[in-house]
Amino acid sequence: MSKPTFIDLFAGAGGASTGLINAGFECISAIEIDDWAADTYELNHPSTKVIRSDIQKVQDKELKKFKGVDLIIGGPPCQGFSIAASNRRKKDDPRNHLYLHYVRAVEMIKPKFIIVENVKEIVKFKLENGELLLNDFINRLVKLGYKLNWRMLNAKNFGVPQDRIRFFLVGSLAEKIILESIETHSEENNLFKLKPFISLEEAINDLPIPVRDVDEYSYNNKPLNDYQNKMRKGSDKVYNHEPMRHTQRIIERFKHIPINGSILNAPSSHRNRTRGDVDVLSEKVYSQNHRRLNPKEPSKTITASFYSSFIHSYQDRNLTVREAARIQGFPDKFRFLGKRTTLSNKLLAKKGIHEDIHLDQFNQVGNAVSPIVSEALGKLILKHL
Repeated sequence: MSKPTFIDLFAGAGGASTGLINAGFECISAIEIDDWAADTYELNHPSTKVIRSDIQKVQDKELKKFKGVDLIIGGPPCQGFSIAASNRRKKDDPRNHLYLHYVRAVEMIKPKFIIVENVKEIVKFKLENGELLLNDFINRLVKLGYKLNWRMLNAKNFGVPQDRIRFFLVGSLAEKIILESIETHSEENNLFKLKPFISLEEAINDLPIPVRDVDEYSYNNKPLNDYQNKMRKGSDKVYNHEPMRHTQRIIERFKHIPINGSILNAPSSHRNRTRGDVDVLSEKVYSQNHRRLNPKEPSKTITASFYSSFIHSYQDRNLTVREAARIQGFPDKFRFLGKRTTLSNKLLAKKGIHEDIHLDQFNQVGNAVSPIVSEALGKLILKHL
């Protein structure tokens, strides 16, 4: 019996695809505009055809070639209305209208099922005419014949070691799919006998201590729990585990930050310096920078630019890409390509380093749909197939 099929729009590194494949689907094609993310996708899913293009440039006739697939999944880029971009949010940001191309793909292909993932702020964002974007999105999909259901899902309720709330919408041409019943974990065992949350410590404390200029390691101890066993399956190495190159001044700052603390807990003498003059303290202090994570709880939300946001619970350094990937639910065999980190796109453009204006490894992890959540959604849809 052949596997049910899907295509992945706005595929990124392939978190959503990884989960659906684990659930039992086959990916026919993925569309991704960023070269580094596409490199990562192709490395980990070599049998999937990746279309490296802006979806706005993918013509209707190309989309129609995928008629017959069972499912379309996609998360139209959210920078235009994400809370993380609230200081630069614009109602006329062209990215705000990429959802229309998701609708166009659905209209051309008419799959049995659809999944949309996005930041939770999508429910509040208004278009230029004052209408809620989500209302317009839903109305267009309903007109195409889909019965829809949406819900905010927290990744930690699926066994992901991360407190990550995201918007998910599922649609079917047949019957409405109920999302409320698929969560598998909770803070305490309750009447439904759900499993407890996975803590940060349980997720990453089997990984080797990283050292500079080393990106590949052998495991140096046995897995300590079921989650680590799951992450190690199919891999005999640890990849993407090189630490950031912190200066001694930064390391000294980290030493003063306690668990659950941030840069605000560091003495003023250890805070940021003014750009261009290391002898002058900066007046800008951001409470979201350099937060030391609590090892006994799920991690805070991993975002696209998280690398300077979090400090390892016990070591005076930021997280590695592999640790972040574990927190997102990527298996250890999944490898990330492209540069580990780069300057901001704005600064790269200013310096003329256009060849690095891509999604670095930290961006790829932070932008991804957790494969574990995607797998749960895939299994739910399989029941309806």
